[in-house]
Amino acid sequence: MNKLSVGTSVLAITTFMGVGPAAAQLDEIIVTATKRAESAQDVPVTVSALGEDSLDELGVAVFNDYLVQLPGVTAGGGGPGQNTIYIRGVASTTPNLTTAGVAGLAPNVAFYLDEQPLAQPGRNLDVYAVDLQRVEVLPGPQGTLFGASSQAGTVRLITNEPKLGVVEGNASAATSFTDGGEMSTKVTAVVNIPATEKLALRGVVYVDRQGGFIDNVAGERSVAESARFRTAGTVRGNGLPVSANRAGFQAGADLSGVNFLTANNSGLVEDDFNDAVYAGGRLAALYEVNEDWRIKVAHAR
Repeated sequence: MNKLSVGTSVLAITTFMGVGPAAAQLDEIIVTATKRAESAQDVPVTVSALGEDSLDELGVAVFNDYLVQLPGVTAGGGGPGQNTIYIRGVASTTPNLTTAGVAGLAPNVAFYLDEQPLAQPGRNLDVYAVDLQRVEVLPGPQGTLFGASSQAGTVRLITNEPKLGVVEGNASAATSFTDGGEMSTKVTAVVNIPATEKLALRGVVYVDRQGGFIDNVAGERSVAESARFRTAGTVRGNGLPVSANRAGFQAGADLSGVNFLTANNSGLVEDDFNDAVYAGGRLAALYEVNEDWRIKVAHAR
């Protein structure tokens, strides 16, 4: 998809620019990096964050959108939902053999939705960024505050809580077009309803259809094309010949009696193949027991 992205990293601190009486003040962001609400300027640990206004202005929606805006954080892997998160370049090796939570290496970067840990070996839950209060990044080690899988750091998605005594809501719709690709559309809606003086409900729904732009063309392939059979001097696709020490370990083998099966992608040939749909919702309830205690439950899908 042809996108124009602005490489901006936002450090969530309150800053005063010393330019005399007309000094400009950036919005203050309250974070919970130390398990209590504090100004990001006063937190005694390194923390960067994207606030709600910044998330809206940058059009942040999915995992890669907010990660690219946060300094010192990258991700790599097999595609959406199959990435390993790196903070300051540190993470466990991405395993491709994960069949259960215990198969493979545990991640070194914790991933949280509110107070719920979501980290899994070799994969990440691509939580859709709608009605988020902020995204926090805490470089590690954070084992004391956030437990296992947080040696290199922690990424936290903080949602907006239900508000007592307030009726509010909003909805948005957007569409975009890709040159040579498909149209994309997005619809989101948020509503906050006070059920009683001490109970409030907040609901979020979204449907984001992201049009494809890569054509999957017909092709065939067999193991006979594997590098294991490639002889020295064979010219690669990039025009460079294979050196003698890079020849395949079965180069020159007699394959006359081998029946190679040819695989093809005829059932997957399609223009604009890489389209994606994010659809789901979230429902949260907040009950105020007294001035000191509140109970919050949430369900997302």
